[in-house]
This record gives sequence, structure tokens and C-alpha cells, in this order.
Amino acid sequence: MEEKYTLSVCGKQTVNGSDDKVELQTSAAYVLKNGTRYISYKEYDPNSPKQHYRTTVKIDPDNIVTVIKGGEENHHLILEKGQRHKCEYNTPYGSLTLGVYTEDVDIRLDDQGGEVTVRYSIDIESELASSNELTLKIKEA
Repeated sequence: MEEKYTLSVCGKQTVNGSDDKVELQTSAAYVLKNGTRYISYKEYDPNSPKQHYRTTVKIDPDNIVTVIKGGEENHHLILEKGQRHKCEYNTPYGSLTLGVYTEDVDIRLDDQGGEVTVRYSIDIESELASSNELTLKIKEA
């Protein structure tokens, strides 16, 4: 896929009342295939800037957002409004099973781009670990 789009990613996380925010702007590919939209981009390993991995966000016609992240910390995160899914999260120290409950999914995309916002919480063994908000804004470069 050719990266002809600009993607802004904003991730907000609240853990034990403490807020954290991560922002990223990068080139991305954006395609519509069989009714499903895909946003794909490279992320670089902060510990080894020459290494990168691909992250793909899949937005299906039923408004289910799936984040597939490669690299050492690969995971497959399913974000479906009102549903809790389990997610395997791999780290250099081992694998964790996380519960992911999606509170809200707001998708405003067309063929030129748009915005996706998802609010979700993560639990470990049914204990709340974090509350999260992910916003993706994609537009033609």
C-alpha cells in the first residue's frame, strides 16, 4: 500500500488518576476494500530507531475497530461499542491477557479521510488498569 495520507494519532490514558498523552504524526496508507477501511502506518522502536513495525487499523462496516500492531509488543485489539473482548498483549517479558471494554466508537470517515475516536478501558484479571481514548485523523497528504 502506498502511503499517500497524513495520519495524526492521539492516545490518552488514565491510570490511577494520573493522565498521560502520546501524539504521533506520520505518513499512512488508507484504502477501502470490500466495505472495510484500512489505515496502515509504520511505527519506529524508540529504543532502536532503525527498527520499525507496521500498525494496521481496520474499520469494518459494523463499526468494529481492530488495531493490529506488529513488533516485539504485538497485539490484536478489538474495539466494539458495548462489548468486552480479550486481547493477547506480547511484551519482551512475556504475554498478558487483557480485557478490553469499549465504551464508545465514533467513526466519521469517507474516501478522502476523516476521524475515528474510540474510548475504552483495559482490565487485568477484571481489575481496571486504565481508561483510554484513541483518536485517529487521516487526510490526503
